[in-house]
Amino acid sequence: MSSAIPRIARRQLWVQLRTIEWRVLILAALLAVTLTSFLSIVSDRLESGLLRESASVLGADLVVRSSRPINEQRTDLAEELGLTTTRVIQFPTMVGAGDNLILSSAKVISDPYPLRGEVITDPPMQVAVPEPGTAWAEERIIDQLGLLIGDTLQFGYADLVLTARLKQSPDRGSGFNTLNPHLLVNQQDLEKSAVLGPGSRAEFRLLISGDNDLLKTFEARLKPTLENHERILSLINDQPVTGNALANGLSYVRLSSLTTLLLASLTILLALRRFGHAQQSRSALFLSMGLTPNALVRLYFWQLGIAATLIAVIGGMAGALLAGLADIWLSGLLPQALPNARWTSYLIGPALGYAMLLLLGMPPALEQAKVPVAQLLRSDQTNTTQKASWGLYLISLVLLSAVLLLFLAAPAAAAVLLIMLGISGLLFGWLAQLILHSLGRFLANRLALGRLLIMRLRQQRKWHRLQAGVMVLLLMLLSVIWVARQDLVKEWQAQFPEDVPNYFLINIQEWQKPGVDQFLADRDIDTELYPMIRGRLVDLNDAPIRPQLNEEQLKDNSLRRELNLTWRQQPPVHNQIIQGEWWDSDSSEHQISIERDMLEDLGLKLGDKLGFDVGGQPVSGVITSVREVKWESFQPNFYVIFSPAALQSYPGTWITSFKLAEERKAQANELLREFPSLTLIDIDQLMKQLAGWLERLAESSAFVLIMTLATGLILVTITLLQALEQRKTEVALLQTLGARATETKQLDLLEFGLLGLVCGSLAVFSAEITLAAMNQFLLKIPLSAHWELWFTLPILASFAFIAIASLLRAPLKIEQCYAILKSHG
Repeated sequence: MSSAIPRIARRQLWVQLRTIEWRVLILAALLAVTLTSFLSIVSDRLESGLLRESASVLGADLVVRSSRPINEQRTDLAEELGLTTTRVIQFPTMVGAGDNLILSSAKVISDPYPLRGEVITDPPMQVAVPEPGTAWAEERIIDQLGLLIGDTLQFGYADLVLTARLKQSPDRGSGFNTLNPHLLVNQQDLEKSAVLGPGSRAEFRLLISGDNDLLKTFEARLKPTLENHERILSLINDQPVTGNALANGLSYVRLSSLTTLLLASLTILLALRRFGHAQQSRSALFLSMGLTPNALVRLYFWQLGIAATLIAVIGGMAGALLAGLADIWLSGLLPQALPNARWTSYLIGPALGYAMLLLLGMPPALEQAKVPVAQLLRSDQTNTTQKASWGLYLISLVLLSAVLLLFLAAPAAAAVLLIMLGISGLLFGWLAQLILHSLGRFLANRLALGRLLIMRLRQQRKWHRLQAGVMVLLLMLLSVIWVARQDLVKEWQAQFPEDVPNYFLINIQEWQKPGVDQFLADRDIDTELYPMIRGRLVDLNDAPIRPQLNEEQLKDNSLRRELNLTWRQQPPVHNQIIQGEWWDSDSSEHQISIERDMLEDLGLKLGDKLGFDVGGQPVSGVITSVREVKWESFQPNFYVIFSPAALQSYPGTWITSFKLAEERKAQANELLREFPSLTLIDIDQLMKQLAGWLERLAESSAFVLIMTLATGLILVTITLLQALEQRKTEVALLQTLGARATETKQLDLLEFGLLGLVCGSLAVFSAEITLAAMNQFLLKIPLSAHWELWFTLPILASFAFIAIASLLRAPLKIEQCYAILKSHG
């Protein structure tokens, strides 16, 4: 008999296609595999493309940075793994032309450069780096020195010919190297310039690019050998502006893929549940003919397995075809063509199709073995294995959750969403059914169809619990993916408000401060000057700090260099106090406000006493407050702020930042002519580069959002189609008893309108909870209420359900009613 099971399963597979339950199941699974394959391929390409594009900020995929020349062993290791490398030396230096001088950030490079991104010059150059004896300079250097293309500038003892204006370049370095105007010089000109001598404050970088897996191997092998003066930089972990945006953007792409999988799983779950219920009479027939329960279970698993194979092949090919067509739109998204997807992304859709069909199909398949043969005689005979069924469903859902976590590189998002799904599915299904029943009682005596409505709601109460629970989850997931993108885009846009500064002014001496204040005030330039002094953290609670820290804390960058310190009477308006209290204006105590990350990384707490070495003089203070600092604000920001009583007697310089519109940039030159010893840093190029990159990230997330919403709309339509099919028998009975076709259609639309209103309202509540968890633990963005969702989603869901039901609900003729009733015995 066992050898006949596959043959019977193949025959039954085609016979089952006559049933609406099987057609809905096949359609839902095929769409799930197709769309999952499509999104997994596109998401993988988008993620790789965004990583490559954003790597242009670093000029490479990975950077080893050091304050000393980098050991050749680092390069040897990278080349041994097949990675591409190049070296960069960057340092501040004065360059001149005649009597004019300007502080620049000289970047000494050699071919190939850069490894990611591109250098843009005017006029365009045919070579990747300046030829020996030449230089490329940014606009600020050229204007300040009064140069023209072809003129000579002094770079130490070397005279270099200016051959191009530097319009854009990646790999801008760290600290004020990022902000000073850049000068690109060939490696061969460094020695004869003699600008880099012992004690020079130079930054040495090894730029590395290549395959992601090889980069991970390189990083893993390099980390244990890093010296104190060396550091590995990556875009996500080490760039305060782009790092959070990129991490959030990639989390959103993965969240969208996960949402699509969960939407598909919910639809398949509902279709399989209905399919299993509809198969009970057929199963009873097989059992009455002598088929054993075990053989019956194998028969259904064979059917599911054959169907899963066909769906995996067809859906996988369709998904790949759609991904190929999407190239037409995606080709204009990033400057370079998107990289090819990894081969594993082509298998995700088919593999998950198998997992979803077989794991979710296990409970209804096992239930068939316990169907009583009396089902043939009494169609209302019910299965008494409800508790066992719930246990099977729980096991299946746990296994499916494990599969989703295995396939998606977003375990935090998956875990949070799956927990929310479990809670929402159980709670909101029951709650929706109770609310629907209450609304039905309220409308029973107020509408002409009220009594029929209350009968419908009572008859469908079990399916309402399941269908409403699934619909709430569908709407909740769509809301989460919609609102999450809006929150992310707002956060990205907030990083570059209209008034964000584009100039830094540093090295303002105490005697120059009144004149600079007056110059800025006369021209209505809104800014504030901050005093600044440099100091090294040396003590914690009156004892050397290093012996008190663990190995990981000793690697913190705040211990490796002098910190910029300041003192203030009032807290900066762009900083937020999150712990403790700011000092009183008349306080004479030495108090400190510290940045949150520094506090956490060094394991400090309120009440700790920190000691600094400021030019050989000790100064200390007690931590009385902790600040949240937005480094991407481009305002003067500090890890440590002292109360005025502690530092105001120390000599220091002043720093500020301000915004100048394009038409007012001539005022920058006026400032330098009046105060030639000041250093003015133009960061417009960096701002434009970052703003353009974030715009591409927002466009990418919009594409993923559109495809996810389309997936959700299709699956909602399939779910409603299945629900309408369930009601055909009742509609046929009502019309046979004298009800008009228009009345039965109005009854269906009224039920679906109420269902949409209730599901939409519950989905908003569930979405707010899920969004709060996502924003707090995954996307790391501020929490906020979304009141527009409360007003729009219930109404939109109600209208959408009515519209879809109107399109899908074909009127039944009386002959069709007789046929339906006859087929159901």
